[in-house]
Amino acid sequence: MQDQNQEILFIIGVGIVIALLLVGFIVTILFFYQRRQHRQEREIVSLTEQYQKELLASQLEMQDSTMKQIGIELHDNIKQQLVVVTTALRYLPIDVNGEIYNTIQEIREEINGIINDIGLLSHSLHSDRVAQVGLLDSIDQELYKFSRIKTIVLNYNCQVRYNYFDGQVSTFIFRMFQEFLQNILKHAKATEVFVDIFDNEKNEFVILVRDNGVGFDTNKKGQLPSGIGLSNIYNRAKLIGATINFESQLGKGTTVSLLLPIPKE
Repeated sequence: MQDQNQEILFIIGVGIVIALLLVGFIVTILFFYQRRQHRQEREIVSLTEQYQKELLASQLEMQDSTMKQIGIELHDNIKQQLVVVTTALRYLPIDVNGEIYNTIQEIREEINGIINDIGLLSHSLHSDRVAQVGLLDSIDQELYKFSRIKTIVLNYNCQVRYNYFDGQVSTFIFRMFQEFLQNILKHAKATEVFVDIFDNEKNEFVILVRDNGVGFDTNKKGQLPSGIGLSNIYNRAKLIGATINFESQLGKGTTVSLLLPIPKE
């Protein structure tokens, strides 16, 4: 009888061990399955983000290619045609003492000014030009064009003396900066613009663009300026890891900031 009880206890013990092993096996299988599932989900998210970035990059590359082609057309075609016109005006058989002579000279000066503006515009549209000249010089040239707008007073302060970023990142920053200025011209109705470029205490490269225009209510849904320009700003910022902030009040203008970590190298 005692041997039979021991046999029963042995069988029960073996059963318990087998059950525990089976439970442990099932738990282990579930653990590895969940971990694999989480890894797959992370991979899917990563692939989706990578796809979106590549899609955005392709879209922006197409836009830059189009802008580059427009810049080439402006420089090689329209600019050259204007040069021909001003040269032709120069050799018109007009008496230098006649009344029309001064008018012709004024027209030639206006055309020469347009030629210079087209040259600056074609350079700013050319992505390779930004990489060659550098971000800071490209911004200087863009602000020189902007400063010629007689209805707006420009205040510019740059405390940065080094181009921190490579060609593509510099081009993206420059395109966003162009959009900042274009938004002011399109929407702000400003008479004064302040541009500040500096490094902050977080080792970030910062561009602040502030205007005294009409502003908008940031707390009111749908008041943030919309359109392809703003979409391009956010898309470019996402691709290079930059942060864009808008601060504005009705009647008190708008401040837009771009912040981008400075590379350690």
